[in-house]
Amino acid sequence: MCPLLLAAAAVAAPRTPLRLVGRGLVAAMSTAKPLKSVDYEVFGRVQGVCFRMYTEGEARKIGVVGWVKNTSKGTVTGQVQGPEEKVNSM
Repeated sequence: MCPLLLAAAAVAAPRTPLRLVGRGLVAAMSTAKPLKSVDYEVFGRVQGVCFRMYTEGEARKIGVVGWVKNTSKGTVTGQVQGPEEKVNSM
């Protein structure tokens, strides 16, 4: 299996959420702490190994929200939002 490389990048084009993770942005915003949003793309063998389901489960455990989808390039891209320390741990 190839090592995974996670790259965070700003995305110019708006994205349509395909699948929400977590309990919604309202739950994340209920804290008084600063919020953070990160766009990411994961490279390596990430399609066909339940990576999206794993990501959703981890997001629920940590308490962040966002979306995740497969791309035609064989990568997985998404966005994660929530309190800064939780997003950093994701």
